[in-house]
Amino acid sequence: MEGIRTVQGYIVPLTLKGHDDMAAKVAVSAGDTEFHIVPRGAGADLAAHINAHVEVVGTVREKDGELLLQVRSYKLTDGYEHEWYDDDVE
Repeated sequence: MEGIRTVQGYIVPLTLKGHDDMAAKVAVSAGDTEFHIVPRGAGADLAAHINAHVEVVGTVREKDGELLLQVRSYKLTDGYEHEWYDDDVE
């Protein structure tokens, strides 16, 4: 399952399971799947964008039943383009 993928979803916080500085603190939630962000490189600052919609390119691998995503690049996308936002509501 390891390989480079493009993932779109929302940045969500994770409950920390210890005090490991290299543990994922955020994930990208894409439907029913969560990709735990490895907090190095381009993924290190994603925690500053909780709830933002993002498109991430990176290497996905599985470890201990969790999908880990080593981010190569990302871009924040306009959240107002998504189905949950209704501009016509008064």
